[in-house]
Amino acid sequence: MGTVLTDLTNYRLLVAIRYLNASEELWRGLKEEQGTNDFHFLVTLRSFIEYTRRGIWFLAWATEKRLERAEHLTFKDAGSPPLKDMDALLNEALGLGRVCPLMNIVPGVNEPYLHCLHALTHGNPISVRMVGMGLLNVFDTANLLLRAEVDLNIFKILVYRRAAGQELAPIWKMLSTIHDNPDDLRANVMIAAHQLKEKGLNFPIATSA
Repeated sequence: MGTVLTDLTNYRLLVAIRYLNASEELWRGLKEEQGTNDFHFLVTLRSFIEYTRRGIWFLAWATEKRLERAEHLTFKDAGSPPLKDMDALLNEALGLGRVCPLMNIVPGVNEPYLHCLHALTHGNPISVRMVGMGLLNVFDTANLLLRAEVDLNIFKILVYRRAAGQELAPIWKMLSTIHDNPDDLRANVMIAAHQLKEKGLNFPIATSA
């Protein structure tokens, strides 16, 4: 690992690609579960959000010291900030201000959205209250699936363009103009993947949106 760490840019990419691969697997699960097993969909969604935010954080903001510890982290020591802080950094980079929509209150439950998802993964009393209300009366899973695709494609564009040698600042600037347009994001994933192919770079990552 000492050899890898001599090039921190490549190592940063390696860590991010690991998270991207996991995010892609979770995304496939989300597509299969939505409308079929919405409880499992929401549990998976909580993990998906964690993987995407943490992967982007390691790619864009982790210090050299944090990166050096990445191979030796444990379950109790994830090595990254709280999820709401990573989400706020992402939104700020997209030009939305340092805000965390994950902490918006869910009507009828009166708890932050992120806490509601977390409760479902742990059998918290909030979770059974939501089940009693009817999960589809609390969560719009179709729109949440679309939001997850947006998050995944933002992550892909960041990784693909960084792998192609682009600096983060212009990538963020471009993403700030299309982050709320799913079609533009899909198209830019394909453009970035094509650029990688043209450079002869073979990464263990999917090249389609």
